[in-house]
Amino acid sequence: MEVYIDNQKTNFGRRSKDLEKILKAISKKLEKNEKVIQNIYINGSNIQDNIVIDMDSQNIMEVETKSYTDLILDSLTISKEYIEIFFEVKEDFQQLIEDNEKISGIDIEETDSFLNWFSDLLYFLVENYAFAYKNLQETLETFRQELAMLSELKEKRDYVAYVSTLDYCVSDILENFKSNIDYYYKSILEDVEQKKIIF
Repeated sequence: MEVYIDNQKTNFGRRSKDLEKILKAISKKLEKNEKVIQNIYINGSNIQDNIVIDMDSQNIMEVETKSYTDLILDSLTISKEYIEIFFEVKEDFQQLIEDNEKISGIDIEETDSFLNWFSDLLYFLVENYAFAYKNLQETLETFRQELAMLSELKEKRDYVAYVSTLDYCVSDILENFKSNIDYYYKSILEDVEQKKIIF
């Protein structure tokens, strides 16, 4: 198998016909360079399309990557939209409570998924950027405490208390984060520039 990573020919896949081994080796190499696999094409078809690969024939694998920086910048960009959706959903929840109607467990699950994703985003920022460590360390700790409380309320199916918990600390943190997204974005780009100068 011939393997290209970001249009560069590599030695991966020469000795092995085990696709899983090849992908693990590629992932390991990319991790050292602070990159992740974004897309994989084999003979021009996206691997996600459940294609059948004959490992005995001559295949060409093309791997597209993304840097950690690009991933975090993408996450910041979409977080703005996600936070806006969160506030719309929260309003819908409040309307259901006022109308004495039942809140769906599925909607709570989706909200929970978003909040966990956001917690991971905060964690990544705090762990990787000095500006974020200074500004967001406390926020991350508070947010995690709120998540633990929300998790308990979800387990008890106390959706009214769940929604009222969203109203306080969680909403403030999300609102504050949203208003600072441009600053975070700029700080990350400056950080990348600094690293280029140092190396």
